[in-house]
Amino acid sequence: MFDTEKGLQVTFELKENTENVQLRYITTGHGGWGGGDEFNQKVNTIYLNGEVVHKFIPWRVDCGSYRLYNPVSGNFQNGLSSSDLSRSNWCPATVTPPVYIDLGNLPAGKHSIEIDIPQGAPEGNSFSYWNVSGVLLY
Repeated sequence: MFDTEKGLQVTFELKENTENVQLRYITTGHGGWGGGDEFNQKVNTIYLNGEVVHKFIPWRVDCGSYRLYNPVSGNFQNGLSSSDLSRSNWCPATVTPPVYIDLGNLPAGKHSIEIDIPQGAPEGNSFSYWNVSGVLLY
């Protein structure tokens, strides 16, 4: 989905002028082993009608604090567990909180939202991918 030039594109139509619109956005990167999107910081850029409205790097550094909830997560000889590693906006055994993006007041009519994430290339038999979810609130 994100290995194309324009990323993910969604169009929607508002029947009437709408005030105080927000995008509730959840994003998590996965796969690719050490060089993949799960373990590397990637910018998520959100466009509304071709204009950048939000840009950020979704990243979690607190995963090690949930180790007790992941006792068989993949333990390494150096004492680390796979669940200790920082990840692209998620940690094993946790909920990923949404980001609320203010879109302002939108006129009636057709609009587009685009999500651009520089997806990593496949590594051996592993590939990178992103799970995203978005809901408009108003």
